[in-house]
Amino acid sequence: MMTRGFLSLMMCCLLCGTAYSQITYDITGVWENGAGRTISVRTLEDGNVEGEFLDSVVVADDGTFALRGEVNKKKCAMLMSAKNGFRTIFLDGKPLRLTIKESEYSYKNPSGPYVLEHETRDQAAAQAMIQFWGDDYIRNFSLGGLGISLKRADTRQKRDSITQEIERVAKEQQDQMEAFLKSYSDSDVAPFFIEVNMLRMMSLEQIAAFYDRFTNRVKQTEKGKEMGERIAQLKRLAPGSPAPEFELTTPDGKKLALKDLRGHIVLIDFWASWCGPCMDEMPNVKAIYERYHARGLEIVGVSMDNNKSNWEKAIERAGLTWHHVSSLKGMNRCPVAKLYQVVAIPKLYIIGKDGKIIAKDLRGEELREKIDELFEE
Repeated sequence: MMTRGFLSLMMCCLLCGTAYSQITYDITGVWENGAGRTISVRTLEDGNVEGEFLDSVVVADDGTFALRGEVNKKKCAMLMSAKNGFRTIFLDGKPLRLTIKESEYSYKNPSGPYVLEHETRDQAAAQAMIQFWGDDYIRNFSLGGLGISLKRADTRQKRDSITQEIERVAKEQQDQMEAFLKSYSDSDVAPFFIEVNMLRMMSLEQIAAFYDRFTNRVKQTEKGKEMGERIAQLKRLAPGSPAPEFELTTPDGKKLALKDLRGHIVLIDFWASWCGPCMDEMPNVKAIYERYHARGLEIVGVSMDNNKSNWEKAIERAGLTWHHVSSLKGMNRCPVAKLYQVVAIPKLYIIGKDGKIIAKDLRGEELREKIDELFEE
């Protein structure tokens, strides 16, 4: 029988253990001519560069500032200030001291005004990670335009020229990833690179190959293990694998489970009322549904909304007459989004009559062609 003293000792140990697991941050510095301005810090949660707000402070009359607090584990974060860009930092429990210089903001170097007193390898890795994010944003925008131009090209010379430019941009991306690995494969920040830069846009093969280049030490960190598990989950979501079962609530409060639609070809569409690209894709999805619903196609719209009214209005306004479900917890807390590794929307899965994944991440013409193919068989 446990004594009260023993229970008290156990509780003390648990509380001490919890406190010990916390990571403190101590960010101090001087902002040149920054008196009265505000500086804030946000975490990079789930690769979201806008992050989760942690703290903010108004710079003192002498230009000094201090941000102090705790997070529950090592994290990447953003120091942000209006008109002075941002600086990515790694919260690892070590004090950070920096100077914010008065300079013009440049999108090519948004962290330019932020100068760390001691630039560790992990802090440099955090900067390289977000630099890739910015460069890749521009690259993806460019590739989108090049893809449209390639489809419209009416001569072989034009097609060859555009193809060469696409290959050049792709090589630039690969070279930048290789440079990161050469410098930071043993940095605790390396797994965050996958979360911020790769999960949304890159193939499983690219992600797994990148992860395999990490040192064993990094793979055994908390974030390294998390990314290893996410890669394993992505492999379980490969075409030919059983689609994970789920059950969520419809707008009228009823429950709908994926297994209820077994025997049909099912298109699972992860979307939200606030997602512009999702709504842009809806006319294509509607046309597919209208063409094939009578022949057995079912669509389940899984909304990433957290506002029921906005969700319902979007359904009605766009005339979306198929099945709809939501947890109303947003994308980061929706259990089905986690189950299907949804980190950006729109995201679509095609499920076969046998409940196995046929294809995913198709949109536009590719989606139409795949559905046409399935109903021609």
